[in-house]
Amino acid sequence: MENASKTGLGEEAESNALGDVVKHERQRDWIAALGVGVLGNILRIAVLAMFAKANDDNLWGLLNKWDAVYYTEIARAGYFNADIATEGNVYETTMAFFPGFPLLIKLVSFLGFSEPIAAILLNFVFTVVMASGVMAIAQRMGADFKARVAAAIAVTSAPMSIVFAMPYTEALFGALTMWALVALIDRKWLLAGLFVFALSAVRLTSVDVILVFGVIVLLWGAREWKAWVALVASALPLLGYLTMANHYLASAGGYFGIQKEHWNSQFDFGVATFKWVKSTLMTADHAGFLLSTSVIVGAPILLVLAWRKLPLPVWLFSAALIANVLLSDGIMHSRPRLLLPAAVLFIPWTIEMSKWASSRQMAFVMGAVVLGGAWFSAHMLAVFDWAI
Repeated sequence: MENASKTGLGEEAESNALGDVVKHERQRDWIAALGVGVLGNILRIAVLAMFAKANDDNLWGLLNKWDAVYYTEIARAGYFNADIATEGNVYETTMAFFPGFPLLIKLVSFLGFSEPIAAILLNFVFTVVMASGVMAIAQRMGADFKARVAAAIAVTSAPMSIVFAMPYTEALFGALTMWALVALIDRKWLLAGLFVFALSAVRLTSVDVILVFGVIVLLWGAREWKAWVALVASALPLLGYLTMANHYLASAGGYFGIQKEHWNSQFDFGVATFKWVKSTLMTADHAGFLLSTSVIVGAPILLVLAWRKLPLPVWLFSAALIANVLLSDGIMHSRPRLLLPAAVLFIPWTIEMSKWASSRQMAFVMGAVVLGGAWFSAHMLAVFDWAI
């Protein structure tokens, strides 16, 4: 009995020690994610400031360019009273944007911040949460601390990552998506449903995550009722908003009608993307077009190379997102931004590199990645003439 008691105490002590180690690792990852998210955004803003000065432009104006105006104006005045110059009723343009992010901006603005500042502050937080989610995915792939940090840097510093420091939805979308994928890897259905529920109020491309959620439930949780309940509930904000938008936009062709009219966004099996890439590679004389094309061509190549190197939910999400973006018409030079979440495809390569590279070599490569992404971002905002 005495030996049995001692054995029990020993197992309990071992379990407590293991729990302390896991807790310490999580705390260390969150501290690292804080550094990656905050310092990365500050560096990108600093590089953009240099580009603004070189091009006789204004940093604040660049940070609040293009779609940022819509998100902050919707937060300030709503869909029907936003002060945005447009032909016809303003809501026929503003309703293209989902309400999740503007609602968060509005809530933070009650603390006394202007809408643009509230949005940027929120996105600093969301970038940190996204970085921690990337590290959690890498940890489940067996990555050590060095590899996890490198993965977070690579994903959050991808081309066009400046939008993580602008009033755009990319940081929020990335944060929710990374943690939804972690929950799916862990088969925590209700938690996954909660993340995807929030995600489906943010952007239409949440449909890609919902699709992956459905496939994973079929493969891994078909006999678990919680998985099906979570899946169905997760799509409710998306369906609810589209129903409301279609009601108000009936005369304009519904939600997808205004997407086609204002952004030429429609599914065409990749015809427009193929024609644009072909034309750009043969005739373009503007770096912005070539930079956008490099991302469009590179994304599916990375997807193929990452097959069986990523957890199934992560790879399926990347495939769904890339297919959704590249098989649709629309503003081609916005593709680097829309493809940002697919930067999770970098994770296997950062893990592999960490196995043979020294800390100094890793620091050099990651520094180049951060500076490269910052340069790409600043060029597309300060030099390129068209929307991102």
